[in-house]
Amino acid sequence: MADAARTVRIRVHRGRSTYDARAARRVPDGADVTAFLKRGALAALPRAEGWHLLLVSAERTREGEAVAPVLARFARRFAASGGAQDCAAALAVTADGSRAALAVGARDPARLGHLRAALAAIGR
Repeated sequence: MADAARTVRIRVHRGRSTYDARAARRVPDGADVTAFLKRGALAALPRAEGWHLLLVSAERTREGEAVAPVLARFARRFAASGGAQDCAAALAVTADGSRAALAVGARDPARLGHLRAALAAIGR
C-alpha cells in the first residue's frame, strides 16, 4: 500500500469538461509528497494573465477518512459554475486517497473568496 501513497493522478476541470492531465506519476523516493501534489496541481492550470489562484491541500487524519472526494466535489462545482473561459480547477490525489491538493484559478477574485469561505466552513 506504500506504493499507492506515492502514486499521483491529476484531474483538470474546465467548465463542464473533465480530463486527466497526464498518466499517473510516482513521487520520487525522498521527495515531499504534499509538495509534489501542489506542484502538479498548479502545473495543470492554464497560464492566463490576470487570473487569481488558490491552492489547498488536505491529508486524512485517520484511516478511512475521505479527503479526495470532498475536494473533487469542490473542483467540479467551481469549474462548472464559472464557464471554461473564466475559471479552472486541478486536483492532484494520491492513489490511496490519503492526500490531495486542489488548485483553482479564476479571473474574478470574488469567486475564490466564495470558495475559500466554503472550504473554511468544512472544519466547523
